[in-house]
Amino acid sequence: MDTMTIIWIIVAIVVVLAVAAMLIAASRKRNERRHQEADSIRAKAQEQTSVVEKREALAEETAANARKAQAEAEAKAAEAKRLQVDAQTHQNTATTSRDDLKQEWKRADELDPQVKTTGAASNDARTTDPRAADARTTDVGPANARTDGTSSTNTHGAHAKPTDTSST
Repeated sequence: MDTMTIIWIIVAIVVVLAVAAMLIAASRKRNERRHQEADSIRAKAQEQTSVVEKREALAEETAANARKAQAEAEAKAAEAKRLQVDAQTHQNTATTSRDDLKQEWKRADELDPQVKTTGAASNDARTTDPRAADARTTDVGPANARTDGTSSTNTHGAHAKPTDTSST
């Protein structure tokens, strides 16, 4: 082998080694950059972890509040339904009592010889017989006299019939 050839082989080996060294150095530099970038991403992710955990806690708290409000709304709805049933029961009782009271007034009017009922006009329509006017049907007399010296203006005896204001 001639010296020139040996020199070219040595130069080629040196060039190959230099290129390999540059490739290794570039690879290490690239790996170092990637490692630093990964560390930076990890640091940002660590910072975001606490923010995300706070958001998750807030979401869980809001969901719990929503469940509580839903339960309260259902309880209120159940209470409202119960009160509606109670109100309907009371209304039915009041209507029955009103009907019983009307029957008592009617029975009292039928028993009283001085009160004439108009019959088909109304259950509450009562008129006083003008020929049978006495102290109960006028503003004067012992039945209407009060202990304070005034007289009542009831026209149907000592007990005036209350006005029916229910919408039955």
